[in-house]
Amino acid sequence: MKQVRVRHQTVESIPEKLQANILYVTTEGDVAGHLCACGCGREVITPLSPTDWSLTFDRSGPTLSPSIGNWAFPCRSHYFVRGGDVLWARDMSDEAIARGRRRDKARKHRYYGRLNEPLASPKAPTPASSPPLPSTPPSSWQRLLAWWKRMLGR
Repeated sequence: MKQVRVRHQTVESIPEKLQANILYVTTEGDVAGHLCACGCGREVITPLSPTDWSLTFDRSGPTLSPSIGNWAFPCRSHYFVRGGDVLWARDMSDEAIARGRRRDKARKHRYYGRLNEPLASPKAPTPASSPPLPSTPPSSWQRLLAWWKRMLGR
């Protein structure tokens, strides 16, 4: 596969027309978008959350985790974005893709199920290794603050 480098651009919302080799990141820090690295021209939108993708930055460029698997696209491209470089990965079988989707769904169910559980009563001891989770998802400003901390490496 061809060698590709991407750079990031912060935007209020993902533009209607994307340019190649640019990873657009919303100011809310909750979604990123880019054109498929293979050059097919398809838009790839990645939600940024504890159960989807994470985005970090360093001097080399953006890192998007986990990999991007465009299984629904005719190109079926599969790659990682690490420090601004696109690293090509192998194709996956339909069975492997289905297993990954089931694993992702279960992880989301566990994560969001815990967020909806009532907090323990003040009398109940809380294990030191696991602080209580918030009862509601973080607000927009909390997501933005977390995004900036990730970007600054703090």
